[in-house]
Amino acid sequence: MASFDIMKATGEGYKFLINQRMLIMRLAALPILIKFICYTTVVSLNLEANILRQGLVMFPAFLIEGYLICALIRIAIYNQEALVQPPGSGAHEYYKQRGRDIQAGAVLYTLIKLVMSLFLGLIVSQNPMEGEAMPQQEGTFEIFFGIVLFFIFMLWAFRLVWLNIPVTLGYSMKDYMRQIKGMSFSFHILSVWIMCVIPFALFIILFSDLISAFTMHTVENPSDVYRFLMLSIQAVIETIMIAVSSVAVGFGIYWVLTGKNLEQGLK
Repeated sequence: MASFDIMKATGEGYKFLINQRMLIMRLAALPILIKFICYTTVVSLNLEANILRQGLVMFPAFLIEGYLICALIRIAIYNQEALVQPPGSGAHEYYKQRGRDIQAGAVLYTLIKLVMSLFLGLIVSQNPMEGEAMPQQEGTFEIFFGIVLFFIFMLWAFRLVWLNIPVTLGYSMKDYMRQIKGMSFSFHILSVWIMCVIPFALFIILFSDLISAFTMHTVENPSDVYRFLMLSIQAVIETIMIAVSSVAVGFGIYWVLTGKNLEQGLK
């Protein structure tokens, strides 16, 4: 059964954020700027309700964010790796392979983001538009059973969202899928992800209320300053949140793939 210490993995994610905050700030500056530009483009083109087109507009942000996340995962888990390549032919080959692993992980991260945008867009497109009547539904038990099966599948498929992590760490997707059989692993990574997301989500909600009061923003009288500030905050907080959750889940995946915990040491 694929399992790991949920609290310890989550703690490692937050510990990495605190200990490496200056490094993260330097590496994340450009990805955050590009994400902000993409968000602004989405709002300017009124694509908030069109998730399919949003994914295309956000493609540059997904790609550079993928490089950032995969690089941070390598730094966090393989903590003996230096950012600057040391001399020696063996080190040269190792760091060439590290570059390929990060590149492969970033490309896979981008593809996963685009597939998720497509999937969400298809789901949203199936919902009736405002003013349209809901179709008559028959067979209540069949619908309930279908919904249950859908949520079970989505829970199992949640592990696929993190496929870029084992690839970034130098493992194949085949090894990853073979090691994480059963539903227990999905519950573990979902728990870690929730504990990483909730504090940042609460911060955004609180900050949104404060900015709304400061700018006098209302639904009837929207404020452009409010939208600009919220897009800025969203780009920053979302990037940090993804970094923390990816590193935390990365520790869990590494422990499952190698059978090692922190006390036994990392690779």
